[in-house]
This record gives sequence, structure tokens and C-alpha cells, in this order.
Amino acid sequence: MKISSKTGGALERWIRRTLAGVALLAAVSASSNALAAGLLKPLNGGDSKIHIKSHDVSVAINNGFSKTEVDQTFVNEAERDMEAIYTLPLPKQASLSELSLWIDGREIMGEVVEKERAKAVYEKQKARGKETAIAEKDDFKTINVSVGVVRAQSEARVRFVYYQPIEIDLNVGRYLYPLSEGNVDDERIRFWTVDNAVREKFTFNLVLKSAFPVKDLRLPDYQDKALIEKLPGNEHATGEVYRVQVDKSEGADLSRDIVFYYRLDDSVPARVELIPYREGETGTVMVVVTPAASLKRISEGVDWTFVLDKSGSMGGRKIETLLDGVNRVLGKMSPNDRFRIVTFDTRASDLTGGFSQATEENVRTMVERLKQVQASGSTALFDGLDMAYQMLDRDRTSGVILVTDGVANVGPTRHEDFLKLMKKADVRLFTFVIGNSANQPLMDRLAKESGGFAMNISEGDDIAGRLIQAKAKVLHECLHDVSLTFHGEKIKDLTPARPGSLFMGQQLVMFGRYSGHGAVDIELKAKVSGQEQTWRCSAELPVVDTENPELERLWALSAIEDQMEAIREKGETEATRKRVVELGKEYSIVTDYTSMLVLREEEMEGEQIERRNAQRVDRERQAQQTRNAAPVKNYRVDESAGNGGAFGGASAPRVGSGPVGPLFVALAWWLNRRKSGH
Repeated sequence: MKISSKTGGALERWIRRTLAGVALLAAVSASSNALAAGLLKPLNGGDSKIHIKSHDVSVAINNGFSKTEVDQTFVNEAERDMEAIYTLPLPKQASLSELSLWIDGREIMGEVVEKERAKAVYEKQKARGKETAIAEKDDFKTINVSVGVVRAQSEARVRFVYYQPIEIDLNVGRYLYPLSEGNVDDERIRFWTVDNAVREKFTFNLVLKSAFPVKDLRLPDYQDKALIEKLPGNEHATGEVYRVQVDKSEGADLSRDIVFYYRLDDSVPARVELIPYREGETGTVMVVVTPAASLKRISEGVDWTFVLDKSGSMGGRKIETLLDGVNRVLGKMSPNDRFRIVTFDTRASDLTGGFSQATEENVRTMVERLKQVQASGSTALFDGLDMAYQMLDRDRTSGVILVTDGVANVGPTRHEDFLKLMKKADVRLFTFVIGNSANQPLMDRLAKESGGFAMNISEGDDIAGRLIQAKAKVLHECLHDVSLTFHGEKIKDLTPARPGSLFMGQQLVMFGRYSGHGAVDIELKAKVSGQEQTWRCSAELPVVDTENPELERLWALSAIEDQMEAIREKGETEATRKRVVELGKEYSIVTDYTSMLVLREEEMEGEQIERRNAQRVDRERQAQQTRNAAPVKNYRVDESAGNGGAFGGASAPRVGSGPVGPLFVALAWWLNRRKSGH
């Protein structure tokens, strides 16, 4: 029996893309082709006179979402003015909300304009020698920020801010500040080399506010360099506040992701949280559900097909991470399991020649063969999956595990092509994306459509904690056909449009809009082992609540992603493009069709660009100051359901006691063992 795709798809959208450093159009000398975050320089050029002077990062995690603020200064030591370009690969579900350029010592805030017009205005201002900057989205890969005029013998200061939801998985929260280059852009790899050095100061400051007790904190790679402390709080206040600081006053290397983990105490309950914002006719809510259902443990022999990307972009630490993870998983398989390994670069190959029983001898032989695998060639992702869907045994439970950096460049590449391919077999697909700037929209969609789940892996992760988390998921049933319904005061425009399935320990995070106020009943429905279960609680929608204005951007970004999913599958229509443009301009978000533009104040007036974002940022900064001075606020709403809450007082699923050895490359333990209908 095969794993049924009808049981739903998982929603493991861990935000992982990046914030890489500066790409400058200055001529410089060539060096390595291995890209990383930092100052990008064109190959075969002369010496560069532009350098990163300082790089300061401030992160605030509070109320179910995070704010990341980056303030970067670079210096031009040349005798002439130059244009500067740098890349900003944002994490998934992140909303670029601010782009500032300092002009005459004063911060000028960027505004969102339709893409074609923004580019035309930028080029005009640059040609006139006027200070200007623009942020443009390059599909799923990066945000490209250009600074039109960097004055000779002077410094340029740029600041940007993005927001994103923070999800808790098996009681573990994870925040990623990505610095490692994804290495998936062939054209840029051929043209650019990198200077990762920050010449003077690098700082990373993170403040975590948690309404629930925190048991462990971890900062891999920086644990011995960071100051991690619990801040004193008001004796009458609930919740906990922690600060993490990394300070390198003599420079740093921007080439490795910074990963921060926090684990909530085992006693933290399963719960429903509703975070509102309303300062006008229409309000916005973020609803976070951390369920506790009776998910049975599953243990049986399964056929696993590993589809492994060994293309050139997987070189270096990525291929090492991939092979190490697969070797670990093979060593933990049951003798009743069978495995098959398909590799792909320019073409696909069946490394095992069909399924092999997971005996100790067969596993040892395959581990030795995998040690010889080298990264090279292009990325025939479609061919790799096509081969994986062949030779499946109808009498065996089966699952497919795809490990890739997510960018197909040989053979079919459209979402539609992959979705048609998946209809050939009713088998769950689990995707693991290694590195940054990958085609996460495609990986998410394929996993969700098949009833599996997608996950990003950073090279800065640890493996032990990831294995613990993943193992718990694959050995238990999931909640499928999940739906969240609101009764009473109407909540509309819910997004994401399709929640999918929830695996053990995963949260459901949804956004919505409302115009009324008062009591609202929240109902969560899902199937477990084919049987429908229902959980209910009630909450109050306020007439006014000004504490979290950032929720409007997060709702708009999620709504934009729903529109973009339709565009990627079915193609662009006038209606879908118009909707993305409207949302981008109204909520000041850089999209595939809108850009953020910075001009002098008088030039903004001359171009008749409305200052929507400046007003929005002012509201957000005022709210942030208020929150910073206030105790941690608990937004749990299900306690009124009785018996300790909607989930009967049960604790949230957890990984067990002891420190969480954060995550590295879990790969195959995300193979959900499930029969049809479970």
C-alpha cells in the first residue's frame, strides 16, 4: 500500500532565505568562485576601492513574529563616484518593509512603486547624479538593492527591515539570519567573486520575549562568542526576556548563517493564540494553533526512494551535509525497510539499481559508494523525480525524499510540469532544501500537493536536534484535511488559502481580516486515522488594538503568496497581476511586480510618489517602542474552553528533556511513514 496524497500536505514553512551583503559595480581583482555573503565584485576587473565598513543586525522576537533590522555602512575610497548593487535574499514568509538611505546625514525612507516605473525613475535620477536607491525582487532568489551614486572618498549607509512569523516546532523555535550564498545563480557565479570581510565592526543583537517559560537557548557556531543572558523582569509580570549579543569590534567574515534556537519548557500547553491589530475600519489577526492530538506511533517496513541532487551548485559544504545526513539515516533504517537511491546532475542515475533491503551489509556497502559522490554538472530535477516515480511496488508503503538546493535548469522547469509528473503516482514527497536562494515556492508546492512537507536546511545547523524533531514526525500520524473556521463576528480573507496537513509538533499560522468586533468562536477540524476530530474555543475581536501594526504587512505578504502560487502554476493573468500590485503598493511590500524606491524628498514630491510607507513605518516604530517598554503579553485565548484549554490541558508536543542540539540536516528522518488514509 502506498502513502496517499489525499491525506494532505504539511505546512513546514521555515523561513530560510537570506540576507547576503553588498554587491558593488566596482572593478576588482578575481578570486574564488565560491560565493558567500559580503561584497560582490566582478571577475577580471581591477582593484576595488569599496569595502564593507560595518554590519549591525538587531532582531526582536515577540508576539509570534520577528523583526530583523540591518544597518550596513560601506566606504568608497576611490577618486570617482560609483553605483553600488547588493543582494538581499530574504527568508520565506518575510516582508521587506523598510529601505532607507542616508542623504545629507538624514534617513530617507523608501516607497513602493510599480516595478517598471520605479526602474525608470531610478535610472533618471542616477543619470542626473542624484542620490537614489531601489530594491527589486529577483523571482524567488533575492532582493537586489541598487544605490545610484556612492560619492568618492565617502561612506554610504543603508538600512533595511523585514518581518516574518516565528513558528514553534515540537516546542522549539528557530530563527535564521542567513549569510551563506545559495550558489544557485549561474550567471552571477560566472561574473562575481566575493569579499566577505567587514573591516571594522560586526554586531548581532537579538532580544527574545516569550510568554511561556524557556528551557534552553542555543546559538551554534557562536555559542562561545555570544553573551546570552536572561533579563530581569517586573515581579508582577508574566513571561521571560532574553538577550543574545555577538560583538566583533575588529571585523568579521560574513560567510556562515547565524542560527538561534530556543526551546520552551516541557510544561508549555497546547494552545490557540490570537494576536489582533485594529486602528481603523478593518482589523487584522494572526491566529497560531499549537495542537495536541493523539497521534499514534507507526512502525512498519517501508520503501524509501532518496532523490539526491549532486549538481555543481551543491558543491562544498552542501554536498557534504547531504551525504552525511543520508548516511546517518541509512544506518538507522529497519531491516524490514528497503531503500533506493537516485542521483541527478545533468542527467539522472539509479545508484542502487532498484530497491535494496536495508540489511547491515547493504547499508554499509551503499555508505561507501556515497562517499565517492562528487558535485558537478547542471540540475535535471525533473528527470530525477521522474526516475524516482518508476519501479514503485504497489504492495508496499512508499515515500520519496528529495534533497536539493532547489533550482532546476535542465529539462522541464515549470511548476505545471512537476505537478503533472506527480500525478503519475500517489506517493508522498518530502523535500529538503539545502542552502539559501533556492526555489522554495516549487519545493513547498510539490511537498504540499503530495501530502508531504518541505523543510530548509542551513549549513549552520546542527544535526542532532533536527534528527530528534524529524524522527518524532516520521514515527507518528499527522493531522490531515485541516480547516480553521470562525463563527460569530466575521473574519474574512483568510490566508494561506489551503492550510494542508500538520505533522506532529507543527503549528498552524493563519492571517485574516475583520470589520466587526466582539465574540468569535474558533473551530479547528482535522482527521486523524480517517476520523474527524474537532477543537473549539472563543475569543474577543477588539474595536481598537494598536500594539502590532506589522500584522498588516504579514497578512498582505501571505495573500500575495497565494496569488503568486496561482501565477506560477497557471500563468499570469491581468487580474492576478493587478491584485499583487495593489497589495504591494497598499502595504509597501516588494514583490515580483513592485519595487521600493528611495529619492530625495523634493524628488518624491516631483514624481508625485505618495508617502504611504513613511506613515506606516512611523506607526510601527511607535508601537515597537511601546512594546519594548512593556512586559511580555500572553495572547492565548483557548483557556475559556474549560478543562485547561481547547486541547484539554495537554502539553504541546516536545522533543524531550535536555538541551536541544539545534538542527543540521535531518534529511531522511522526515520520511513520514504512513499508509493510505492515515
